[in-house]
Amino acid sequence: MRTITATGLTITALAVSLSAAPAAAADPVGVQATRCQQEWDAVQAPGHRDGKVRIWQDAFCTNALGHDENDDRDWGDGTGDIKKATNKVSSVMNNGTLGGYDVVAFYDYTAYDWRYGYTCLKPGEYYADDLSNNKFSERTVGEHAGKAFSANDAISSHKWVTEADCTTFVD
Repeated sequence: MRTITATGLTITALAVSLSAAPAAAADPVGVQATRCQQEWDAVQAPGHRDGKVRIWQDAFCTNALGHDENDDRDWGDGTGDIKKATNKVSSVMNNGTLGGYDVVAFYDYTAYDWRYGYTCLKPGEYYADDLSNNKFSERTVGEHAGKAFSANDAISSHKWVTEADCTTFVD
């Protein structure tokens, strides 16, 4: 409270903060968004590029599911470095080595079947922290031909490709 006296007039004012208490909602530009950056920085390789793709079950690079330096045609078949991850991934990272096949293509279906939709992560994008903001390319076959679906919790396989191999990219 503040009191001001000027030429016989007394004014009493009460300062009130109009800012509300912080909400308990998600913080995509704060702490959570930096989680993927921390995961990127933790990769112990020159330029943080060890040649691997990394995947997490939840957005903002939480609950790691695995990593792989090779292609994997089926994340659910128990072979390859990524196992039991089909339709469970919400964030991805590209720590691939630069040059040539340095883009990661993620496919809605197994066996790199691009006809049902795919999306790519360029090496300069580093990571996609929340796949719910990203869609696969439009399907070209089946009853849903011409439609694009969310990439969140929908990836079944990945392959290292060149940028020229892709028309749809995560953002």
